[in-house]
Amino acid sequence: MFIMDQLGGRTMTEFQIVYADMEHMESFHKALSEVANEQVHIEMIQAPELDQVREFQGQLIANNQPSYFALLNNEVVGWCDVTCDPNPRLSHRGQLGMGVIASYREKGVGSMLLKSAIEKSKSIGIEKLELNVYSTNEAAIGLYEKFDFQQEGVIKNYRKLNGQYFDCILMALQLK
Repeated sequence: MFIMDQLGGRTMTEFQIVYADMEHMESFHKALSEVANEQVHIEMIQAPELDQVREFQGQLIANNQPSYFALLNNEVVGWCDVTCDPNPRLSHRGQLGMGVIASYREKGVGSMLLKSAIEKSKSIGIEKLELNVYSTNEAAIGLYEKFDFQQEGVIKNYRKLNGQYFDCILMALQLK
């Protein structure tokens, strides 16, 4: 749990970082939908059906893979998870995905989620975390760089949305 001081000390907001659980799936689905509907920061432009979200998160939980929610008043306002390939030759790498509802960005939520996911990844033997981020998402790039993620490449014209192309930056953090 962490407490965040906003507005020069006038408002205190208490967030909790918790390991993902089935109790919060509907709230997570709502947060995922909100971020996806922006069509800006994550690849999906709409969230999968709730049952698919439950199944995906259930597999992460069952396999002890990193998956965290940021809660405010018991509602999910952000998430961070790491998926590993079941192929033993690739299982040393984890693919990181995260998102934070717009009104809670740049308030420390992403940092706390990322810190939790990195710690859990180390504890279960993941050697390298990888992620894709749009080159226009400067706040996210700054967050990843703060945690020592390094740029490994760029995919030009990775995504096309409303006639506009977006590059994707491949970033990674070596844990071992």
